Amino acid sequence: MVQLVAHLARQRITERTSINLIFLLAGLSFATWAGRLSIIDTVFDFSGLSLGSFLICSTVGTLLGISLIPTISKFVPTRRLLCCLPIGLAACLVMLGIAISITANASLAYIALFLYGITFGCLDIMMNVSGAQVERRVGRSIMPSLHGFFSLGTLLGAGLATATISMHIPSVWHFSLVSVLIAILAYIAHRGVTCWENENFVPSNQDARQGPAQATRKNWLLLLLGVMVAGLSFTEGAANDWIAVTSVDGHGFEHGIGALMFTLFVAAMTLGRFVGGRLVDRLGTKNTLLILGLIGLLGVALFITGTNPYLVGLGSMMWGLGSSLGFPLGMSIAASRGERLGPKAVSIVSAFGYGAMLGGPPFIGFVVDTLKLPQALWICAIVLITSLLLTPAVTRIGKPADKNS
Repeated sequence: MVQLVAHLARQRITERTSINLIFLLAGLSFATWAGRLSIIDTVFDFSGLSLGSFLICSTVGTLLGISLIPTISKFVPTRRLLCCLPIGLAACLVMLGIAISITANASLAYIALFLYGITFGCLDIMMNVSGAQVERRVGRSIMPSLHGFFSLGTLLGAGLATATISMHIPSVWHFSLVSVLIAILAYIAHRGVTCWENENFVPSNQDARQGPAQATRKNWLLLLLGVMVAGLSFTEGAANDWIAVTSVDGHGFEHGIGALMFTLFVAAMTLGRFVGGRLVDRLGTKNTLLILGLIGLLGVALFITGTNPYLVGLGSMMWGLGSSLGFPLGMSIAASRGERLGPKAVSIVSAFGYGAMLGGPPFIGFVVDTLKLPQALWICAIVLITSLLLTPAVTRIGKPADKNS
């Protein structure tokens, strides 16, 4: 591993490789703490309401970061942000590990997760907007594969969480190891974005030059895209936050099995995102989203009703596969469909997606004490059905890319 890192550091890496690495380390950081949610829940003895409040800290921080980054990016070059923000994530993980393993201080954990959310929200917008810029430069859709690297990072993070829990390694050491890895990857990644040394992604004034009809149509497109992406992102975020906890508290499995269920989810999501481009080329955007959405709906139902680890694990994988393409295809539509909405639209749709992904699932915690786990997760099925109903309308807007889109 050390030799591989040293070799990568010596090589001149491309702009796209840098963005791939940034997406990967963002996913790695997220899955590192999400994979240990059942441990965090046990350490602090959270009720459903308390766990929901804990997750809300990340949500509020992320939404704050999303709102702040357009202003920050006007003054700080993109290259510097794409290096410093991941290091900020690493620092927050160390703080959270100290709160869990050393001080057992819930207040410190709340603060750490809030700061993590702010940093993650800023990085999310920058890496998605940067990915859209790279997509336009290379002239083909790469957004699904970029999010595939995010999922690959979550798979790596979930795998490390499963392994460290099984080996009874304290959270602080686990998080510290991952933080060092994130810092190294961030340093390597920033070497490939020299073309952005002085570039700031500030929205253009094109919207102001358009007529009222064009502006209304664009706003309608953004609304539909945002709602669809929000629904699919909600089901993805619910899995991130609740699969491990539900496996332990709802199904009665061991902590290691709970982490394994989360790992199966992100593995299936990673696979779906890396093959998603081929599916879209063959089936069209609409059919791909509808088929995978139905698979995800069946997966949610199987996860809730499964009576043994094998059925619950199969449900986790189907849930992950079904949730894999909603967010990246939403980004791709915003960046590349007929009106080429550009970085501003990518930022807006990303805010919809992450707002739902991080803001919606904590709501489940507020109803867990009444509905209990896993029954409370039927909320995910209802939201997913709503998003599926919107999909045909969303994929008809703009210039049709193919007969099925």
